[in-house]
Amino acid sequence: MKIKQQLAPVAAAAFGLSFVPALAQAQSAGPVWDFYGQLNMGVVSVDDGVDSNSAFTDNDNSNSRIGLSMTQAMQNGSELKLTFETGLGLTGSSSINGTDDDFDAEYHRTELRKFDLAYKTPTMGTFSLGQGSTSTDGSAEADFSGTGVAAYVGISDIAGSQSLRFADGTLSTVNIGNTNGSFDGSRRLRVRYDTPVYSGFSASVSAGQEVLKSGDDNDYYDVGTRYATDYGDYKIDTRLGYSFRDSTNDLVMGSAAVLHAPTGLNLAVSAGRQVAGDADYAYIKAGLTRDYWAIGSTSLSIDYYDGNDFTVAGSDTSSVGVAVVQRLDEYNTELYATYRTYEFDSASASYQDMDVTFVGARWKF
Repeated sequence: MKIKQQLAPVAAAAFGLSFVPALAQAQSAGPVWDFYGQLNMGVVSVDDGVDSNSAFTDNDNSNSRIGLSMTQAMQNGSELKLTFETGLGLTGSSSINGTDDDFDAEYHRTELRKFDLAYKTPTMGTFSLGQGSTSTDGSAEADFSGTGVAAYVGISDIAGSQSLRFADGTLSTVNIGNTNGSFDGSRRLRVRYDTPVYSGFSASVSAGQEVLKSGDDNDYYDVGTRYATDYGDYKIDTRLGYSFRDSTNDLVMGSAAVLHAPTGLNLAVSAGRQVAGDADYAYIKAGLTRDYWAIGSTSLSIDYYDGNDFTVAGSDTSSVGVAVVQRLDEYNTELYATYRTYEFDSASASYQDMDVTFVGARWKF
């Protein structure tokens, strides 16, 4: 039974009716509007072992976007929030491949990130309907390093379409995006419920479908849990997610991060696997954040990714990345640079390593 045919209309109607009493309790004060966004662009340079190329591009680790939200407070302490958020359609780092490196703007419906209506209550949690994060979105991404704009568990986002070369120098059909994954959740048209936070614990469930991309008729049911708190000088964030898919392989993923606030030292780990398949990965990242200059904090990190059975059974993936991010607090800007090397091998073929460098800036408004 497909959600778009059966569950979605019923859920939408029930969800809409649940807002009727909330709207009746809206306070006399008008809604609060917030316009926000970011520009995040730079230069990516790729060395595939034979050729080198560079291109100006949007950073798909956290793409350029704009958003508008409306928040209406209720008399009972609840709030109603409507959010619209979209990418700008700029050429992204995961889409260029050395053959087509042109930087342009071409908007597609898949740029829509959020069109979401949420009703947050003081005691019952939050109910959401629309295009937005599923309950596993972010489950693999616990991270206090401060370098996520340049390097994080989604290691293919800066070079996903770049093709690997065989050991003899000829191009293969295997690209970086095929050789790894974090199994992290996504944004879809869904209904979602989030519990309140109890002593640092929270959980959520969602059900939805992919409606912005054609050819995907799967139903997606996601469950996510989180525990985040402070223990004296330490900040802790742990996450676990499970994604049920009616005609594809279920996925399980989790992550944990710890920060020692006085020193800025931090550590993050992430792991995931296909429940009925062979692919799995593990990721570890160590970082340091310090206030070396008055202009803003400086963050450094080094990470390592190890994956198995991506693309073909018996394959091995590894990647090492280093990153630095310098904040300019007065301008809401981050300057960053990252270097990453990718290695991939299978039982039937050997491939040359690929080196990628990205230097850029993100400005938030």
